[in-house]
Amino acid sequence: MKKIRFNDNWNYHDGGGGALDALMQKGQNTGKPVTLPHDASVGKPRDGKAVNGSGNGFFVEENCHYTKEFWVEEAEKDKNVLLEFEGVYQNAFVYINNSFAGQCPYGYGNFYIDATKFIHFGAANRIKVVVKNGVPSGRWYTGGGIYRDVNLMIADRMHFIPDGIHLACMDADTDLAVIRAEAVLEYTGCKTRDVVLELELFDEEGRIAASDCMPVTVEEHTRNAFRQKLYVKEPRLWNVDTPYLYGYRIRIREGEAVLDEETGSFGIRRLQLDRVHGLRINGETVKLRGGCIHHDNGIIGSAVFAHAEEFRVKKLKEAGYNAIRSSHYPMNRKLLEACDKYGMLVMDEFSDVWTTTKVDFDYGMHMAGWWEHDVTNLVNKDYNHPCVIMYSVGNEIPETGNRFDAAWGKKLADKIRSLDDTRFVTNSVNLMLSIMDRMEELMAGMAANASPAAKDSIAAQESPAAESSMEGNVEINSAMSNLGELMNQIVAGETAGKATESAFAQVDIAGYNYAACRYEPDGITYPNRIIVGSETFPQDLDVNWELVQKHPYLIGDFSWTAWDYLGEAGIGKISYGQNPGMSFYAEYPCKAAYCGDMNLLGDRRPVSYWREIIWGLRKAPYLAVQPPEHHGEQHYMSSWSMTNAVHSWNWSGYEGRPVTVEVYTDAEEAALYVNGVLLEKKEAGKEKKARVLFETVYTPGILETVVYRGGIESGRDRIVTAACPAMLQAEADRREIPADGSDIAFVEICVADEEGNRNPQADTTVHISVEGPGILLGYGSADPESEENYFDTTARAYEGRLRAAIRGAGRKGVITVTLQARDCKTVTVELEAV
Repeated sequence: MKKIRFNDNWNYHDGGGGALDALMQKGQNTGKPVTLPHDASVGKPRDGKAVNGSGNGFFVEENCHYTKEFWVEEAEKDKNVLLEFEGVYQNAFVYINNSFAGQCPYGYGNFYIDATKFIHFGAANRIKVVVKNGVPSGRWYTGGGIYRDVNLMIADRMHFIPDGIHLACMDADTDLAVIRAEAVLEYTGCKTRDVVLELELFDEEGRIAASDCMPVTVEEHTRNAFRQKLYVKEPRLWNVDTPYLYGYRIRIREGEAVLDEETGSFGIRRLQLDRVHGLRINGETVKLRGGCIHHDNGIIGSAVFAHAEEFRVKKLKEAGYNAIRSSHYPMNRKLLEACDKYGMLVMDEFSDVWTTTKVDFDYGMHMAGWWEHDVTNLVNKDYNHPCVIMYSVGNEIPETGNRFDAAWGKKLADKIRSLDDTRFVTNSVNLMLSIMDRMEELMAGMAANASPAAKDSIAAQESPAAESSMEGNVEINSAMSNLGELMNQIVAGETAGKATESAFAQVDIAGYNYAACRYEPDGITYPNRIIVGSETFPQDLDVNWELVQKHPYLIGDFSWTAWDYLGEAGIGKISYGQNPGMSFYAEYPCKAAYCGDMNLLGDRRPVSYWREIIWGLRKAPYLAVQPPEHHGEQHYMSSWSMTNAVHSWNWSGYEGRPVTVEVYTDAEEAALYVNGVLLEKKEAGKEKKARVLFETVYTPGILETVVYRGGIESGRDRIVTAACPAMLQAEADRREIPADGSDIAFVEICVADEEGNRNPQADTTVHISVEGPGILLGYGSADPESEENYFDTTARAYEGRLRAAIRGAGRKGVITVTLQARDCKTVTVELEAV
């Protein structure tokens, strides 16, 4: 099947593109040219009065539509023509030559349109894609429009269906691997024909590792699956440390003619799961060092590019992660490919909702009618990716506590198993949400015996402010935050356990969201249950990881969240002075959650280094400093925060003022030095595992820690005060980008001194311009509260950093990026569009 990128020469239009719109425009083209992928939301100014508010980061969600003129050669008139949309957010309606060709409500799933009967061969064609984005449609930043690739596919009447090649490892050891291959062949022509299926598996050097031929008789107007088996001698096995990928090629041959051909990659690995060994890959137990991620990439919004996804996976691997959860929707193709390449395990999740909406216009409006279509496309897309080890049928689904609606979990799990019997199924359950309809009764029963803190939580829930905040759909993050200590009591209770027994019995792995208090009791109560911490508070890893290591049936921990994201604005914020009370989300201009191990640019925050130490992967210490402007103030953190400290010793204006220094280490002792003078030596880990706090005063120069094991120095870390004057430094993370705009490069910008010491205190305003055959796709910082738009050409540095995303503009040549700031030397960076 010939597959052609169908991303160029589109026009974007505001509005739904209905008949009356066309009449008002009198046939005129009012759109602007765009190249896909295109996130319509990130390209609009944010609005402090946006309907979805902090949930969507105050980005604007609107209806829009896209149009494109295209040509299909007369020579293709006896072929099948299909279109694949990898992601349109949301409620996509597709029209070809003014005829309705198909639709897909789900904004995160890929879908196909059979365009054959609508096409004018040897003539011009017109496609229109309408996006009906009801507001609000999501609990986080959704993006909008055609934000993933579109593919045009032209196939012989006899062809493999899209995503119809499935390779599975049935058994593998160092001597031999047994591979099952299934190909779905579709024939839309007439007359019975005899063909041969030729299958080859190649190693990374291009040598044939195994092959098979299968003669097939195909009757007219049929679709059938055919299975072949391959035996690979001395296979190279795929795992998180050595992610070896084979290539495959399968052909339909009729005599000398090749009617269709599909190629791809595949990793050989064997999965096992039991209570004694936990999760095993190729016979070795693997504990999941996991993190949850949303789909946006900060300054470029939700638009999907291979380079951005590879960048993210590499950064997470470097920080110690070996698994990510695509929360809460199917992972895109390019991210799956990056996970295959770098050895990152994946929990791929179906949806955040089933039949109950969480916001007014989310997928819950359509799930009951579309779930089989969307689950099928999810599994078919994932099948050949070794990184995918489990599917999650949902996230924090209220129906899991209802004995009738919980049956949806069985439907979903059974459907997935019918499509893929080689992986595991989980359900990421928030036990409190599962019994939310019984909360009033539960809280009344608990009030009499509650602790003072719990009684305060109960009183807060009964206040007018709480009632107002909980009107309509339940917002689970706010509820969890407001309940405080009471949440654990509810989650640990018998009611929650009994209510979710059916939901957990339907799946292979019980996903516990914020329910670590049940890990050990449920290991006894349910002796056949295997558990994963599918979503956990970041500050709890020290306790959770001990349990993961202790119990084989507890296979891992997924923190919320590995990477900061747009929307759910301010859930990781820290407030000072006055208690924010019931105000959970941040007000405008906050746009990011600010709860990630990595910030929006992928720069590691202190919690990331602490996590790496807890996992046992880092022996070197790490220094961080709490901002002295808030020293001594009462501060309030949500459960998704751990510290406000940053890796900085630049605090101009606070010389001689008190400051708290954090040292992260699993060594026994840590010593703190300022400008070579020992201030104090303390035992580490007493206040919190792998952390020790020091009090000192800010004196510019060198802040250093030395840590000791058994009285012997075992590591050091230092921070140097960046000197004045500041200068701009910039570097592209790749020198070449595709001229056609199909991928991007990042230009990393830093405010530093002449020695290269970054100044995190610097908030220098930097102007950017792009000359040559390139465009500025996005520009900005990791600042969660900046009012700037990512399409602006001026931005203020945050913690001394900025980033620009550069995309090819359709022709080859040298692209020059120029950066200018007051009192700084102008800096230029060159890339080549090829």
